[in-house]
Amino acid sequence: SRSFSFQGRQPFLTISGEEIEYDNNFRLVLQTRLSNPHFLPEVLAQCTLINFIVTESGLEDQLLAQVVKAEKPELETQKQELQLAFNRYKIELLELENTLLEKLS
Repeated sequence: SRSFSFQGRQPFLTISGEEIEYDNNFRLVLQTRLSNPHFLPEVLAQCTLINFIVTESGLEDQLLAQVVKAEKPELETQKQELQLAFNRYKIELLELENTLLEKLS
């Protein structure tokens, strides 16, 4: 269990019966090799996840999507629908190609 207490104006955090001086500027940085780490919702609500694998063009796409979503949400919705349709068509094309190859062989 943990609890905060103050001695004068300085906050202290009590962990396992030991008082530790607390600094509001404290930040904990954790690094993992996991591509998609899973955390409890209460931990995730207090974290900022940064994916360093993203490329410059990928980051531009993400930022542009956020701007479009904020300024013209209907365009972002249409883009997502078109991407889903495109993915369905690619899958259907592969299935048709496989069927054709089976019939020809």
